[in-house]
Amino acid sequence: METVAMSNARYAEIEAPQAIADAFVDLTRNAHEVTLRFDGTLIHYPVSVMTVDRVLGRCLLDITGIGDLNRMLGADRWFVLHARQASAVMQTSAMRTVEVLQRSTRLGLRCELPGEITFLKRRSYFRAALGQGMRVAVVLRDSRGNEWRATLHDLSIGGCLLSLPADDVHGLEFGDVRYRARACFPNGETFEAASQLSHSHIDTDAQRAYIGVSFDIGLEKESRDVWFYVREVEREQARQASARPEMRPLAASRLFEADGDTPAV
Repeated sequence: METVAMSNARYAEIEAPQAIADAFVDLTRNAHEVTLRFDGTLIHYPVSVMTVDRVLGRCLLDITGIGDLNRMLGADRWFVLHARQASAVMQTSAMRTVEVLQRSTRLGLRCELPGEITFLKRRSYFRAALGQGMRVAVVLRDSRGNEWRATLHDLSIGGCLLSLPADDVHGLEFGDVRYRARACFPNGETFEAASQLSHSHIDTDAQRAYIGVSFDIGLEKESRDVWFYVREVEREQARQASARPEMRPLAASRLFEADGDTPAV
């Protein structure tokens, strides 16, 4: 079977070993959101594909800094790898660990390449939606110092959706106008990103405006920082929503442990 690039075919199943290896080599270029999800869980853990061994049919994942994942590895569970771009998503069949590598401060996971991968054309980045009680305050600021206060509705590595009273949108401009978006989580931790406004929707019944925000980020570290927040939002939402304890993450997200100093919006 021929190699299929993530940005091309609408849907494809790939089983040829060399085509699978080609797809994993493409992931080493850090142009995708790559996550790992264990069987029996809802949580996506961010990882990076570091190297691919075509001869042995293996790859090395960087899983540094994910404490929960270290404990999950001891259970010898299979996992699925997901990779997302703005317009496509890739998912592997079940993968298993060969060995865990510790070098200085880095933690690696060597595993067999999957027997199959699927590609599916999609419209946008994966978005983590905030559940009830997961309030995150956001301040939008333009170059003239004007500010708009909103709450975070959902978050992706490419941007977010904000909610604010419909009467408060006066002065917001869409297109090439630059903003700084600053989000403050309940524990007081914050992140900022250069942004542009992409679209809006008014809910006339609730008198709320929903504003689409696109992040202007490109550095690998900056992208991974934002993806950390995406993963933590998804983790906390899954933890709160699941009625089955065995489906809950091993620990609550630190971001949603209120310290009493989070500014109200």
